Amino acid sequence: MINFLRSFGQRAFRTINLPTVQSNLYSTGLPNDRKLPVLKLDGYTLRKVVKQDCEAIHHLVQELANCLNMPDAPQISAKALEADGFGSRRFYEGFVAESHKLKQVVGYAIYYFSYSTWQGKSLYMEDMYICPEDRKNRIAISFFHLISQAALAENCMRMNFCGLKDNKPAVELFQSLGADNLTLKEGWHYYRIPRHGIEELAQPSIITKFNP
Repeated sequence: MINFLRSFGQRAFRTINLPTVQSNLYSTGLPNDRKLPVLKLDGYTLRKVVKQDCEAIHHLVQELANCLNMPDAPQISAKALEADGFGSRRFYEGFVAESHKLKQVVGYAIYYFSYSTWQGKSLYMEDMYICPEDRKNRIAISFFHLISQAALAENCMRMNFCGLKDNKPAVELFQSLGADNLTLKEGWHYYRIPRHGIEELAQPSIITKFNP
């Protein structure tokens, strides 16, 4: 989920001037990789995720969990991020923000492609997080900008994401970007079945446990 703006510290604006996009393209070098522009902000570079970023992303995922008072929630390792993002089958893609001053990754945005039987190709933004001291630097809106380009490159019809209802600054930002709250507008609710539930559903006996 997108919890990165829990302490975003910046109000959303209807008109946002995006930084200039460089003309050069960035590629991870993997087969069928989507070449997308690099963004240069004052003191930051936003680019596609590469394998070497997984350790830093793992650290930031834990930092996000700590901010949400859920330190034990992350159950993924840096090696799993490498395997899932850069193996023979890629389960996610993303962008990172590098600080020129610190020479390290200070933010990330992870997304993957999904499918809608009503509209076709979709993009789901799973997570976005920016270190508190690096907010207010247009990184968040720049991530949205780059991910929107990724969605258009694949001819996606929509982009989906989740957010915390009590995260007021994030809600204001999402609304300013034209995002619809489907829970309020259409009554859709987001459900999750955890691993132990999946294992139970995978058992043949599950079919006989339920009445037709």
